[in-house]
Amino acid sequence: MVTAAPVYEGWTGEGWAKGKKHQNVRAIFPMYPSWFQMYAETKKGIKSLKDLEGKSVGVGPTGGTPATYWPKILEAAGVKPARIVNAGSADLNSQLKDGMLDANCQSVGLPWVTVTEIETTHDVTLIPISKAEAGKFIEKYPYFAEDTIPKGFYKSNKDYDVPTITIWNFMTVHKDTPDDFVYEVVKKTFENVDILIATHASAKDVKAEKILTSPIPLHPGAVKYYREIGIKIPDKLIMK
Repeated sequence: MVTAAPVYEGWTGEGWAKGKKHQNVRAIFPMYPSWFQMYAETKKGIKSLKDLEGKSVGVGPTGGTPATYWPKILEAAGVKPARIVNAGSADLNSQLKDGMLDANCQSVGLPWVTVTEIETTHDVTLIPISKAEAGKFIEKYPYFAEDTIPKGFYKSNKDYDVPTITIWNFMTVHKDTPDDFVYEVVKKTFENVDILIATHASAKDVKAEKILTSPIPLHPGAVKYYREIGIKIPDKLIMK
């Protein structure tokens, strides 16, 4: 499972890949968009990214999508935290509760269970990425998009939308995975999306047409399925 930005950088040899292209991977189906989400205890008075100047910010485990891109989002916004902290969400949440951390953030589907958990016992504020801040970031990283966390989604934003950015996630396989196996995996996935939705609400976004947003080529077994259901796959997504 990958998000669009890191797999694109791996494919092109940019960013974390540092000049080495990783092109044995193929996309097979879209999963869901990840929302970049950040919160702080309300008593901290942090209401915007600008308020994080000189603060401590948790960004998830080293090497993950949030740890890679949240610092770049802050940089694009002209914000310099005093500390960027890497750890799992639960650990960072505990640090925030103990006053060791000013804000915690991730890039995950809705809902992020860390937010729903902490707001049962603490007053928290969801911190937006403004349209201007998002625009500066997306200008440099065009595989992201502007979006919002809908009002009422969390207890903490019951009457207002929270502007942010999103990025799509994809299921991928090695290029040498058998075509017939991949075809069956993709076919059965779309035939049983209701089971996925029952497991996690974000699966409502598992829609075949979203495969066209893939930043890397598709596996031939997946291409066969999408063509069967009438989706025209552009040449850029087909590896010769």
